[in-house]
Amino acid sequence: MFNDRLAGILSSTIVRVRRINFVQPGGVRDIDEGPIEVTLDSGAVYRLESGDDGESLRLAVGEWVDSFAEPLSPENREFVARSGKWVAFDVSSDRDFCRLIGTRLDDLDLLITSGRIVGVELVFGLATLRAEVRGDELYVDFRDNHDR
Repeated sequence: MFNDRLAGILSSTIVRVRRINFVQPGGVRDIDEGPIEVTLDSGAVYRLESGDDGESLRLAVGEWVDSFAEPLSPENREFVARSGKWVAFDVSSDRDFCRLIGTRLDDLDLLITSGRIVGVELVFGLATLRAEVRGDELYVDFRDNHDR
C-alpha cells in the first residue's frame, strides 16, 4: 500500500495548494507558519504539519477540516471571536506556491534531528520547498534551483 501511495505521489501533478494559518481576533493572519496541503490531479490530498510532539514532521492524508466551520453554536462563535481560529487559504496563485502548480515531485530529502524527521525538502523542477517544524509550528520557504 505504501509503495502504491508513493508511486501515486510521484506520478501526479499538483493542482492546488492550501496553507492553514492561524487567524487572530480582528483578522490578523500569520502567513509564515502553519500546515501546507497539496491536492494532486489524481484527487489525493496530502498535508504536512507539526507532529503531536511539536518537534517532528507529520504527513497527513486527506483535506484539512475546519472544526469551527459555520454554522457555529453561540458558545463557539464567542470562543472564535475571543481566541481566533485556524483557517485554510488557497495559495495556489501566490508568488512562491504558484510555481508548484502543474509540477511533479522530482526528489525529496528528509531533515533529521536527534533521530526525528523534523522536515523535508521537496524538489519540483526549478524550485525546492523546504518545510520544517520549529517550536511546534511548520515553517515553509522556497529556494530556486538554478543549477538543475
